[in-house]
Amino acid sequence: MNFKELCDSITDIACIISVRKTGSGYDEIRIVEGNKKHRASFNTENDFVPNSIYTKYLPRNLNFEEYCYRSAVKKELLHSYAYPEYLKSWLHMLYIPLEYEDNNISYCLYIMEMNSIFNPENLTNASSDIDNKVLRTTLQLAKTSDFDVSLKNVTREIRKICNATFCCILLFNDDKHLLKVLAEDRDLESDRLTMNEYMDNTFYDIVKSWDKTISDSDCIIVNDEKGMDYIKDVNEMWYESLTSNGIDSLVLFRLKSNDNQIGYMWVSNFETTNTPKIKETLEITTFILGFEIGNHLLVDQLTQLSSFDVLTGLYNRNKMNSYMNEIAETNDSISLIFLDINGLKKINDIEGHEAGDNLIKTAANILKTVFKDSYIFRAGGDEFVVILKNVNEKQIKYYINDLEEQSLKNNVSFAYGYSRTNNPQEIERILKKADSNMYINKRNYYQHNS
Repeated sequence: MNFKELCDSITDIACIISVRKTGSGYDEIRIVEGNKKHRASFNTENDFVPNSIYTKYLPRNLNFEEYCYRSAVKKELLHSYAYPEYLKSWLHMLYIPLEYEDNNISYCLYIMEMNSIFNPENLTNASSDIDNKVLRTTLQLAKTSDFDVSLKNVTREIRKICNATFCCILLFNDDKHLLKVLAEDRDLESDRLTMNEYMDNTFYDIVKSWDKTISDSDCIIVNDEKGMDYIKDVNEMWYESLTSNGIDSLVLFRLKSNDNQIGYMWVSNFETTNTPKIKETLEITTFILGFEIGNHLLVDQLTQLSSFDVLTGLYNRNKMNSYMNEIAETNDSISLIFLDINGLKKINDIEGHEAGDNLIKTAANILKTVFKDSYIFRAGGDEFVVILKNVNEKQIKYYINDLEEQSLKNNVSFAYGYSRTNNPQEIERILKKADSNMYINKRNYYQHNS
């Protein structure tokens, strides 16, 4: 067979891949021949030498090896769509088996379309059964009022699709030292623990190592002993963790939102005979998941910004107004403490606004210490409101005494006033009453400290 003529007849990037069969699978994978576009696509200064081991020109990639083996040896027509980091482009890939055999060497035709812009139509080339599974599991997220519950359902469906013992979605940001389980599902008949039971500093370091292990691919799939040996070679710490916990196969995909990595999706001990279909399914699923999770995190961040004061970390005035509306619909007794920092204007005038901001932050920290189980709001510049439910007069005085002790320790002076009601619909009235009592307290302070 004239491999060069075959490659040159294809307008996209194309090459012939050979796979040498062994008793346990394969060993050598070579690039036998390629067209001009394929040779030009190599990110290397080396001139192309036909029939070279593929790692001479490309980083080692278990997924690429698996697809080449299944196409060349098992004669499967395969499709993949991925974003290798080292190319900074989306790759639409086809693996076409060739009937030609040479003793223990099998061949496939590898065709690749490269594009810097994501084309969702390429995902629709997946088989209909994969599309249905993906849609069934991920569309729940776009139309749900309870994102966490729906994400839990998605992980359950993914685990079932993969016939795996465990599936988990992890949020990870090393810059913020953030590692959080967003959702997980496990086969209750297995001895697999929940992910939170593995979450220690060692596991954080393992997750941190995944980025380097996946390298320039979008995922890593281990479905046999050869794959586990690869993990052992490139990441022994992770290998030891896997083997000690009885994991012999795994799928690990990056989760991205707008090209920013936000975490990982992990599936372990899956049905390895369906590896290509599982990979194709999860390529599409993680793409949609990354988009939906990214949107959810953005909305959550905006909600945080609309509810919290940036300087102090306390709830802001908007949140206070909405919380007061919520309380008005309850049957709880309400106590409200209105506070103001004494002497802030003098600090601002003499030492500057940075010193004034530091005083406000110190005051906020005192309130967090004293009223740690209550709702605390920064109502204005140096004004704070604490709302307490179902406490009596004696408990309020206990809080006030603690406040005065903490204030003295931290060299902060509060003017305060409080008011109570058993009718939550009167909360606006007791807010004004507490405000009025606070000004009486402030006036007394300045009369004695002028």
